[in-house]
Amino acid sequence: MQTGKSFVKASIKLVNFDETKAAVLRLGSPAQRKLANEAGALKAGDAIRSYYASRGRNLWLNLSLPTHGAGRRPTQWWRSVANGWTSTPATSASVTFSNSTIGLAHKITGGTIRAKRKSFLTIPIDPRAHGLSAKNFSINVLPLFRIKNALMATEKDGTLTPIYALKKSITQAPWPGALPPEQSLVDPFLDAALDSLERQFLA
Repeated sequence: MQTGKSFVKASIKLVNFDETKAAVLRLGSPAQRKLANEAGALKAGDAIRSYYASRGRNLWLNLSLPTHGAGRRPTQWWRSVANGWTSTPATSASVTFSNSTIGLAHKITGGTIRAKRKSFLTIPIDPRAHGLSAKNFSINVLPLFRIKNALMATEKDGTLTPIYALKKSITQAPWPGALPPEQSLVDPFLDAALDSLERQFLA
């Protein structure tokens, strides 16, 4: 399995197969292998979606972050990840799965995000800011104003609360479990592909 990313898409390409099973697949003609890979892609796609659906929201929780607590509203982002996987048309050599859910590619590989269009990144540090841009928060929750390296809000009792930290960049490690284990995808793919090839040989 090979993985890749852009800032808008994560991809998985199934290429690293058990050599014995791969050798059997190579006995087929290109047209037969293509049909076999199409059958395998259906099973691997089911395995990918099942991996995320079975873990649900809990896969992505980090309770140590300051955005957990009273006032946090769920965004259902995990559902987009679970349901967002699609596959390219299979070829005789491989099939590629991709997911364009915003933020998933960065979860998979980690890395540094830098402010580009604006001077600072706005990093939520209050549960009420989870899933909201600073602009939306300021319009729909409480007006924001800047004090040093934070966007603040005045609560009903007059206290000041930091809502977003302002940073030039942030660096994050890959998220544990952001991708399924390789064999959990490759095994169902190969089993279905070989079954398809056997049916074609016997037809």
